[in-house]
Amino acid sequence: MANWRTISETDLASSLSQEEVDKYRRSSPHDGADPVARLLASTVETVRGYVACNGAVRMGPAGTIPCGLVIPAMDYAMGKVLVRQNIELNEDRREALRKAQELFEAIAAGKITPESYTEDGELDEDARPATSPIADDGPPRTLGGPIW
Repeated sequence: MANWRTISETDLASSLSQEEVDKYRRSSPHDGADPVARLLASTVETVRGYVACNGAVRMGPAGTIPCGLVIPAMDYAMGKVLVRQNIELNEDRREALRKAQELFEAIAAGKITPESYTEDGELDEDARPATSPIADDGPPRTLGGPIW
């Protein structure tokens, strides 16, 4: 299984309730397009943009992101949904959004490198793994956990 994938409305369940997703869908312009699908597509493009800035990542197929960035991407999308509805984010959600944005900025700056795309999902020996900038006193870590 590839280590990059598409995201779906089901993934939003990690950050939003179905009621919040439905309310977002109802509050969006009625131009015939599904606002949730547009949100997911723009979130993927945003995340891919940050990853592409890194320069050390082999990009996956269009419309996909590294599996390790799905949850932060959904936290980012969650912020967009709630801001659109003028819902104040509670502390946990503000923290999740802040961490997602910091992660994406660190990726773009080359401080953290997410997994390069490989068809079989295996670790790419030619690309350096994602490393936590905070883990100076421990082993390097990928977004999915220790590499050894």
